[in-house]
Amino acid sequence: MKLDRYTRQSAKKYFRACLHPDGSLNEQGLRELIQLLVKEKPRNYIGILNRLHKLVEMAVEERSVRVESATPLADRGASVFADLERRFGPASRTSYEENPALVGGLRIRRGSNIWDGSLSGRLQRLQQAFS
Repeated sequence: MKLDRYTRQSAKKYFRACLHPDGSLNEQGLRELIQLLVKEKPRNYIGILNRLHKLVEMAVEERSVRVESATPLADRGASVFADLERRFGPASRTSYEENPALVGGLRIRRGSNIWDGSLSGRLQRLQQAFS
């Protein structure tokens, strides 16, 4: 569904109103806003709600952290999560996974940023350099 300029701008304005000063999402404020939009039904409110939903999904994804390790970590990645939280702020979601295909090292994904310190990643970069 193609959204007009008014709808996109309105959704963005409402989304910004639901953010804490530190950039995290104010869930209670978002709930109240959605209830108000459904009750008041402004022009193209369905489109506004759809765009608002997409903005919230992107915000949650940008603050989520995924750690992959080739071998099991003793603390299941808690020290890595703590270091990332200290550097970038709290994460909305965290996940830890063992991935033997990495051969060795870690791969960390926070939002759209990926830090690949795995052996398989290094081998792929080396292969690309030679080809």
